[in-house]
Amino acid sequence: MGTIHTLKTRRTSVDSPVTVTSHGFSCGEVFVPWQTVCEIRAWMCDHVSTDEAHLAFTVGERCMVIGDTRSGFDALEAAMVSAFPQTASWRDAVTLSPGERNETVLFRRIPLRGA
Repeated sequence: MGTIHTLKTRRTSVDSPVTVTSHGFSCGEVFVPWQTVCEIRAWMCDHVSTDEAHLAFTVGERCMVIGDTRSGFDALEAAMVSAFPQTASWRDAVTLSPGERNETVLFRRIPLRGA
């Protein structure tokens, strides 16, 4: 996409599974409430032996990136689609061109003017 990311990315322990609730999700000690998510991006990483899809949840100026190999990812994906129905076809968007990153914005909350 050509976008330079300047957000502070929160990297969590590889061993920390994703835990989902009706109000949001957590990974390690960090909890992300659904109502605070202002953007969701998705992309593919082409690894030597496999490809890995990633979801990035932006809250304010922070971003949490979670790959589809992380424990609990399937529950996160289902909860994301439930909370943000427009994200349902995200895998189709990132697998359009094999071997390409195909980064796409799945959701963006438009800030209210004058707020």
